[in-house]
Amino acid sequence: MTDQSIRVVIVDDQPLFAAGLAMLIDAQPDMRCVGTAHDGGAALTLVRQVRPDVVLMDLGMPGLNGLEATRLVVAEPTPAKVVVVTTIRRDEAVYLALRAGATALLTKDALPAEVTRTIRDAVAGESLAAASAAVDVVREFARPAQTRTPDDTLAQLTAREREVFLLIARGLSNAEIADATVLSEATVKSHVRQVLGKLGLKSRVQVVAFAYENELMGARP
Repeated sequence: MTDQSIRVVIVDDQPLFAAGLAMLIDAQPDMRCVGTAHDGGAALTLVRQVRPDVVLMDLGMPGLNGLEATRLVVAEPTPAKVVVVTTIRRDEAVYLALRAGATALLTKDALPAEVTRTIRDAVAGESLAAASAAVDVVREFARPAQTRTPDDTLAQLTAREREVFLLIARGLSNAEIADATVLSEATVKSHVRQVLGKLGLKSRVQVVAFAYENELMGARP
């Protein structure tokens, strides 16, 4: 374990489940659990104290629930990546958490390798939107709120950024986007950052939700 370890906070109102996740994380050579909390209010306080890279966030907690806690965590000046941990995958609360800026979701029966891979991917900024579970939730619960044409909605993006936006919305990874656009992955990552910044979005899953809500999936690059 090094100073470059991925710092993880676990938020869950079941102490035994939280302890199990903490043991899994601390067993990884590149991760460490820097704290656990059992409700959303305590989670926000802890996040502000320890500044983790990733928060594993349960949604169904007493007091300040995981959805509200997610909104507050991603609104921090230097936000952590939030990974929703849920017992029910196909649920509107899960969609709302993803729409609020959560990076990905895990079900509580996920295999240890899936948990650790998702944490690493979240930090790397890789295509968590490509995780079919997250995209399926967005497709099921996103409701069109289109009031402008696609050209108006994406007007602030350059032609290349618009192309990248639509590929992100389809769930492609950086490597897949690089192949599709004949760009380097480094250039793709730069375009992804520009797309998120210009549209005020926090995650790639938010791009998927934004695209569905604004009926942009059929828009021209």
